[in-house]
Amino acid sequence: MSRLYVFFLRFLRHRKRLAAGALCVPLVVLCDIRITVMIGDAIDRLRTNDDTAFLPGFFGLLLVVAAAQGTFRFLQRWWIVGVSRSVEVELKQELFDKLTVLSFGFHNKSRSGDIVSRLTSDVENVRMLLGPGLMYVLGAAVMVPGSLFVLYRISPAVTFAMSIPLVLVAVSMKVLTPRMHRYSTAVQESLADISHRAQENFAGIRVVKGYGLEAHESAGFDERSRTNRDHQVRFARARGLTQALIHLSHDLAFLPILFVGGMAMIDRTIQAGDLFKFIDLGFKVFWPVIALGWMAGLYPRALASAERIDELLDEPVDIRDPETPRPLDEVRGELRLDDVAFQYPDAPTPALTGIDIEVPAGSTLGVVGPTGAGKSTLLNLLGRLFEARGEITLDGIPLKELSLETLRGAMAYVPQDSFLFSESYRENLSFGARRTLDDEELATLIERAEMTAEVAAFPAGYDQLIGERGVTLSGGQRQRSCIARALAKDAPVLILDDALSAVDTETEAKLLEKLRGAGQGRTVVIAAHRLATVREADRIVALKEGCIEAQGTHDELLERSEWYRATWDRQRMLEELEEL
Repeated sequence: MSRLYVFFLRFLRHRKRLAAGALCVPLVVLCDIRITVMIGDAIDRLRTNDDTAFLPGFFGLLLVVAAAQGTFRFLQRWWIVGVSRSVEVELKQELFDKLTVLSFGFHNKSRSGDIVSRLTSDVENVRMLLGPGLMYVLGAAVMVPGSLFVLYRISPAVTFAMSIPLVLVAVSMKVLTPRMHRYSTAVQESLADISHRAQENFAGIRVVKGYGLEAHESAGFDERSRTNRDHQVRFARARGLTQALIHLSHDLAFLPILFVGGMAMIDRTIQAGDLFKFIDLGFKVFWPVIALGWMAGLYPRALASAERIDELLDEPVDIRDPETPRPLDEVRGELRLDDVAFQYPDAPTPALTGIDIEVPAGSTLGVVGPTGAGKSTLLNLLGRLFEARGEITLDGIPLKELSLETLRGAMAYVPQDSFLFSESYRENLSFGARRTLDDEELATLIERAEMTAEVAAFPAGYDQLIGERGVTLSGGQRQRSCIARALAKDAPVLILDDALSAVDTETEAKLLEKLRGAGQGRTVVIAAHRLATVREADRIVALKEGCIEAQGTHDELLERSEWYRATWDRQRMLEELEEL
């Protein structure tokens, strides 16, 4: 219960609305009981007295009480359920904010389907328990003792007989609730697995079709669906048994009412109106009990969801702002790495070791090396996407002493995987500028990124929807669009992580020439497989197995690095063969 109690404290932030809604609950119940008592008294009065003069006043009062009950019922739902919706929004926002500050280390090990499940269905389960569920519990807490008190005053014997089936309800809930908690946890985890499987297949549908594995993936999804079905059936079996016992108790409760109550009428210890009160209030007492049975099924599901949400909220944030960030008003773009090292969690060997690099402001640094040499890792460390050992400085200030907003605001980053949002082309490029760009600004950006001809062919122009992950664009078009988005940010430091790998050599040469013109005064760091991409860089660093093999200009590396010279000769030969 402790985990749910923590979430309940979130509801208490809206204590005024909760208090108002909670106050309406007993008013609804009292009106409900009052209506039953009024009708029962009217029945007895009509049976013992032929005078019907009281009926107009009776109907008027009954209408007033019924209207009051309807008003209070509306208000209790408006306030209590409204609070649950407000907390739902707050909790989803808190989860989303937490996910955005967690480092790549967390996202690399997490499944997107599981995250989405926690953000949606798990939050909804907690909301249902602490919103509508709370309302039903409060209603039961007033209706059951209130009705029993009224009935006890009429006939203790009939009231006692009617209460016996309630014991069966309490026992069944006590026995079956822990089992439902276990089954509910398995249900939530299997639902997350299904969501993850579906999302991966839809995102990678081209790969699935390209390998002709539609049937294989369908079988995998079917297996996960069947597993979820089995968990759902176990949970439904336990919940159904609980509901059946509750409804059975509800039906059995009328047997002692009719038997004991009928005998009491024969003995004239109660009247017909009193028997009506027992039947009507007995029905009203068991509806809250049935709601408690629904709560018994919802509670373990909500508890499992609360644990999954809590697990995400408790995930440690390993990259944080310093307590007192240092200001950096005007960024020049000077970067320096002193004895930098990094090792991925659970990796047997370091990804980088002993990295010493100096990048003057306004210069261009090229980073090259074979696959797995650590190029992308090095570029990620510049924006503190991972936490490095050693020291990295920007304009002489250690990165750990700068706020993440200041640091990353000074950099425009084009990752290795060219990701575009499923929005319009204008919105994708405006994402870098954090404002909507006009047509003139967009024209300048796409001209620099060598995308003018392609964008001109879009039926909707800049407002063309480009599909999820930019699926309607080719690999080279996505890369150039991501470069245009980075240029829209106009940051002092531009980082390109193999961002031209899908571009042909002719287009690459034109694009690099325009980037050099647009990058005057801007520090540029380029990681590349093709050495021609970084040939004109002021300094080139050649990495090998996480260490610097050599660094210098292009001509210097041809003399100092055997790997660089061999790679350069091989790539030149391939380019010459392609031209034949």
